[in-house]
Amino acid sequence: MRLPQIIPVAAAVTVAFAGCNDYLVEEPEDFFTPDNFPVTEADLRIALGGIDNWYTGGSNQAYYIRGWPMITEVPSDQTIAQSNTDSRYEQDSFTFNPSNEWLWRVWRQIYGAINQANLLIEAIPEMNEVSQAVKDRYMGAALFHRALNHFNAVRVWGSVPLRTESFKDFSTAPDITRAPILEIYEQIAADLEEAAPLLPIKWPDSATPDDGRPTRGAANAMLADVYLNMSGVIVNQNKWADAARAAKAVIDSRAYSLVPNFADLWLVKNKNGPEHIYSIQFQGLVRNLFTSQSRPSGIGAESGINYWYTTADFRDTYADADARKAPTFLTQVTVGARTYYYDKPSTGGTGSASPAFGNKTTRGAGFERFFPYYGKFYDNGGQSITLNSGRSDLNWPVYRYAEVLLFFAEAENEANGPTADAYTAINQVRARASLPPLAGLSQAQFRDAVRQERSWELAFESKRLFDLKRWGLLLSVLSTDRVAKIGIKP
Repeated sequence: MRLPQIIPVAAAVTVAFAGCNDYLVEEPEDFFTPDNFPVTEADLRIALGGIDNWYTGGSNQAYYIRGWPMITEVPSDQTIAQSNTDSRYEQDSFTFNPSNEWLWRVWRQIYGAINQANLLIEAIPEMNEVSQAVKDRYMGAALFHRALNHFNAVRVWGSVPLRTESFKDFSTAPDITRAPILEIYEQIAADLEEAAPLLPIKWPDSATPDDGRPTRGAANAMLADVYLNMSGVIVNQNKWADAARAAKAVIDSRAYSLVPNFADLWLVKNKNGPEHIYSIQFQGLVRNLFTSQSRPSGIGAESGINYWYTTADFRDTYADADARKAPTFLTQVTVGARTYYYDKPSTGGTGSASPAFGNKTTRGAGFERFFPYYGKFYDNGGQSITLNSGRSDLNWPVYRYAEVLLFFAEAENEANGPTADAYTAINQVRARASLPPLAGLSQAQFRDAVRQERSWELAFESKRLFDLKRWGLLLSVLSTDRVAKIGIKP
């Protein structure tokens, strides 16, 4: 439910019936207005669910269903768009302009969510029929959502409108201006610092810390991320100690742990597990498309939409002993008696063999090697996307505990050098990947190590592009990318 639309829709219905016969006109018994909504905790649940709807609904599934990876993953050096002519290619080749559909679609969803969060922030203090504890939880959640969406906006576009009040007069929309980047980040950090103590570690009616609602762990995880971005080259504020503090608050809560088998993280049946801190929820009538878009076509019943793939060059950076390598990359698929491969024709089954699904040589120079697809979001046999309109119930992982450990390792190293605590954090992630522990590194060497670890651990989770930006490496890395180099400029 989108609160700003309730009254206009009701007004439109009234006007539409104005010319009808009187016996067709029914007097409304009740409807939501700012005076009677929200009143109860049930109302607050509806309003909070309305914010979630901006993430998983909207025209053309604009935001986390598939729009977010369009503008944050496709432009990175780890992903290549299948097409070379459309709006996805514009993102990949940095030839987009403001009319690019994924930019304006995601923008619309972001500011819709911000406005609804502001409505809730303004309404909660006026509520009299719920306890202070309930009001605190939902206030914390609304602040979290406002912060999340401003954070997404500022990382994609830079200077954007900063909205801390709901729209009350839409005629003033043309007067809205963009705020300085530092001001936006300071507001995001303030929202999260306020939200964290208000939020529960786990909601009272939830079986797990992550059920899609913001928690204290989620707020502190994002706060660490915000302070790391503030410490980077774009904002250039020294917030390393603050980032370490926020990440350590998540670690010290002991509410989360690493899933022993990295491959298990990407199975639909394991959603909202011990490693998941905050995830966008997909289930039933609301399913995602990103799992299908990163899957090849031509592989029988497991065929996807085939919107993008990754590179053999990136796959080669993983050691063969790295337990993340096989589940991160899709190189073969077995469907019934037939096995499809990314680098050779299929085997088994009946009929003629299918060609290698990673063969992209028709695209010319730079595409001589075979290209694997995403393995992370592929749950073979776990849920048929063919039977679900190319969609699945797998959640979008916004924050995982592994990333928090890497947040802490990076921030602690920058603030204090490679301390024992920094080694402990990064080596937990490496141990799960069956890699040897790090030791004896200089601060610069540790910096390089944690950057590489983020690349391996968080591949395809819409982290890489923002990392390159905050590290000041975007131009140097993407200017050599086979597609991005077409349009990227200083």
